[in-house]
Amino acid sequence: MLSLTSCTDEALTPEDEIKAFIASGKEAAENRSHNDLGYLVSNDYQDQKNLNKKQITALARAYFFRHKNIHLFTKIDTINFKDNNQAFVVVYVAMAGSAIVDLNTLSSLRARTYRFELLLEKNEEWLLRQAKWKSAKLNDIL
Repeated sequence: MLSLTSCTDEALTPEDEIKAFIASGKEAAENRSHNDLGYLVSNDYQDQKNLNKKQITALARAYFFRHKNIHLFTKIDTINFKDNNQAFVVVYVAMAGSAIVDLNTLSSLRARTYRFELLLEKNEEWLLRQAKWKSAKLNDIL
């Protein structure tokens, strides 16, 4: 996200900050970096399975251990701001072991598709506070 803000004299809009946050998470996952993902998670994180920050980071590490190649295709569906410091984001994510170049490539892969509902909070920067996820259909992301 630093590279985005250093390329321009204009401040990013809150929506652009959220998009950069999602892009950072995508990059960390594709690089299989549970540490980088952990930096995006609030110390107060809680999810639908009652996992905390330490547990969700360990879950990511285990996933990365089992999957050598991780390629993601993301589609942000909605960004709703509760106030200046909280945002509710719905994002669809397709996960595959091969590169997902575009939507045509996505249709030919056996990608797993998920719908994530994220609550982000901003203190100095945006962090993931809560998450819910469930399987989605490929058509949801197209």
